[in-house]
Amino acid sequence: MKFSILQQDLLPVLSSVSRSVGIRSTLPVLGNILISAEEKKIKLVSTNLEIGVIKYISADVLEEGEITIPAKTIVELIQSLGSVKIDFETEGEILNISSGKFKASINGIGANEFPVIPLPEGTGISFKKEELKSCAQILFASAVDEGRPVLTGILTQLSGGRLDFVATDGFRLAHKEVKIDDLSEFKSLIPRKTFEEVLRIVGEVVEDEVGIEIYTNSSQNQIIFKIAQTVVSSRLIEGSFPSWEKIIPSEFKARAVIDRGELVSAAKLASVFAKTDANTVTFKVQKDRFIISSQAKELGSQINEVEAQVEGEELEIAYNSKFLLDVLSAADTTQLIMEFSGPLSPTLVKPVGVEGLEYILMPVRLS
Repeated sequence: MKFSILQQDLLPVLSSVSRSVGIRSTLPVLGNILISAEEKKIKLVSTNLEIGVIKYISADVLEEGEITIPAKTIVELIQSLGSVKIDFETEGEILNISSGKFKASINGIGANEFPVIPLPEGTGISFKKEELKSCAQILFASAVDEGRPVLTGILTQLSGGRLDFVATDGFRLAHKEVKIDDLSEFKSLIPRKTFEEVLRIVGEVVEDEVGIEIYTNSSQNQIIFKIAQTVVSSRLIEGSFPSWEKIIPSEFKARAVIDRGELVSAAKLASVFAKTDANTVTFKVQKDRFIISSQAKELGSQINEVEAQVEGEELEIAYNSKFLLDVLSAADTTQLIMEFSGPLSPTLVKPVGVEGLEYILMPVRLS
């Protein structure tokens, strides 16, 4: 293998791929990046056996070939070289690197020991990258506790021309809907870490018109994302996701439009006195306002009012302050719509002006 490339072209791609190496793996090759030269481009590949990332970049290829090199070593070396042209050449399982008066040799591992990363096959579904980027607003709702693995994933479901992304930990639920021109069907449970990495990669794409393509591989229990010159494959989580559609209320007793910034400020103040009382914050929903209160026997209490446009019944409802603030912070708009179905029923929260995004907040029982 022999090729040349500019440092400033290689480094961002190399750094991005290096995030997915198997740092703690007992297999040494998983700590490496596969470098493959083919025609007028090079391919960089990493995997930790849960997620695999392939990136392509143009280069001056003089001789095709491939090798795997320790990720940490190659990234640190390329970072330190500065903006120069770099020459790469393999000699057996050694990668020789040179630039001007600088020369280095890195011991590698044969490419035949590197795991095979699934590639897209058949026809995938496609949509705009901005629609996937908006899914960053739902990730917080997935569970961190591995006790229920299915809740640590993001449900990705296509049916009837509608692509749904859903996350829940049992206390709150976040749902993003994307309309697409595709009548095929599939359902996958994607690990949150995979989704986070996909969103990082999407954020690194400069071109505005780049689309996202998703391919499923049911026989290998894999999902594959194609984003410009990048392919991301991931294992799926096995198990049955909760019937999330049944949780979303279809009727409400009260509906309010409220300034999100004012509500966030009031919720933060209330959380100061809620920390020693199961994080409970109480809302009294009245005709033209929310009365928000919290108390702690050792600390004291607070009460606050926030103006709101309310229609329907007056009611009293309580929430865990952390879960409440998570939802309010994720819904990044000026105004929110809150729909209440009762003091012990789920509350529906929708950002005004954002299509297809909604949150469910479970109340807590008042003592």
